[in-house]
Amino acid sequence: MSNSYIGVRVEVVSRIVKTDLCRVVEQYNDNNESQLFDLYTNGKITVERKDSMLIARGEEDKRKKNNGGTVNFAVMVPIEHKEVNRIVQIINVLGNGRLIRERVNTFVNGNSTLNKLPELDGLITALNTVETYIPGFVRGGWYYAPEANF
Repeated sequence: MSNSYIGVRVEVVSRIVKTDLCRVVEQYNDNNESQLFDLYTNGKITVERKDSMLIARGEEDKRKKNNGGTVNFAVMVPIEHKEVNRIVQIINVLGNGRLIRERVNTFVNGNSTLNKLPELDGLITALNTVETYIPGFVRGGWYYAPEANF
C-alpha cells in the first residue's frame, strides 16, 4: 500500500454531526482503503504553500471557545508517491491558483471538474461511506481541494 494520499479537506457544521467523530474516524480507517485524517472538531480551513503548490489543511480554531462552529477532516485515497505533485498541480490549475471549494454533493453527483481526474474516483465511494456514519454530510458539507499527504 502507498504511503501517499490525495483527496479533499471536508468541512461540515457541528450540528450535523451526531456521533463521536474520533470513533467514526477509527472505524472508517479500519474498514476502508481510503482514509480520514486530521480531525478538528472546532476547526478552520487553512492554506499551505508547498513549492508553488496550494494545499488545503485544517487546524484548531483557537478563537472559538465552544464547539458550535465547524468540523473538518481530510478524506483521501492512496496514490503512488510520484503522482502526488502532478495531481496537486492539476487541481491548482483547475482552481485558477486558488483552492477549489464546492459542496460535497457536487462531487458525489459527478458535477465537479474534479470528477474528470481518474485518480480521485475513489473519493465518491469514500464520501458516500462517510455519509453512512454522518447522515446529512453529503448534502450539508463543503470540500476544499486539493489535500495531500506526501
